[in-house]
Amino acid sequence: MKTVFVTGASGLLAVNTIKILLASQHKVIGLLRDVSKFPLQKHPNLKLVVGDITKEASYLKEITLVDSIIHIAAITSQDISDYAIYQKVNATATAHLFKNAQQNNVKRFIYISTANTFGYGTFDNLGDETKEIRYPFVNSLYAKSKLEGQERILELSKKQDSTTLIILNPTFMIGAFDTKPSSGRMILSAYKKKVLFYPPGGKSFINVKDTASAVVNSLTKGKNREAYVLSGENLTFKEFYKKVNLQLDANPIMIKIPKWLLLTVGFFGSILRSIGVKTEATLTNVETLCIYNFYSNNKAKKELNLVQQPIENGISDAIDWFNLKK
Repeated sequence: MKTVFVTGASGLLAVNTIKILLASQHKVIGLLRDVSKFPLQKHPNLKLVVGDITKEASYLKEITLVDSIIHIAAITSQDISDYAIYQKVNATATAHLFKNAQQNNVKRFIYISTANTFGYGTFDNLGDETKEIRYPFVNSLYAKSKLEGQERILELSKKQDSTTLIILNPTFMIGAFDTKPSSGRMILSAYKKKVLFYPPGGKSFINVKDTASAVVNSLTKGKNREAYVLSGENLTFKEFYKKVNLQLDANPIMIKIPKWLLLTVGFFGSILRSIGVKTEATLTNVETLCIYNFYSNNKAKKELNLVQQPIENGISDAIDWFNLKK
């Protein structure tokens, strides 16, 4: 029975991954900040450790006991204006964790990054692992920090080959156990709305169960120092919300927000942020809502056996999780 160390254990992807690991007879050590936020029941093969990924003392003892590490913990908030805050967790702590994994002969290190460290595309020319990060994500502090983390551990991996490194780059995940909530805010934003405003762009949506299955598959599959985009259905925001409305048995008036209006909001949001006001409505963030942020999953399907369920399944799981069907 192999033991896996999972960071960020209470998050959407981590919880779904831990469920599969336990069902597959793995032992799991989960690192998290608050045990009360962990939604699964106690399990004889699950140990939860309270700690901070930026403090090596939180995990040094634990990683001497494991075969593999799945590193999911990250700062994902979009309202932070200081890159150093992202960098400390998403890049520096990641590099330290990987270096410690190498020194303790951990066999496999799975790093959960983001698809936006690679260039996105359109319906006719999808983004993939061969394309460089594109505007506006070159200005996204979150995407930049994940890319830095990715690059730093790739460099460390070249210097010492004892630990196999697999990088996974999910797109927008939808499903159950969204404890924050994070991506589930999109589902909640459509609940009981008579008028629903939606942005002009689109993105790649994936059922979090499919992402979690690919993560577990990567413990035995995938090539050293390779990255894999884990994407699902490429949909416009209008198409996605239509699927949500159908399952909520709702029929709101749907109105597309003009691009110029979003950019205006983002412009003033950036000014507010520059004077210390905490806001997600920055020019960079709203620009991401105006593009077709689409990706191919061909590589992951071929090498990690990524399965792509209809996104309706993920939407249904999220709706049930948030108890929206009453």
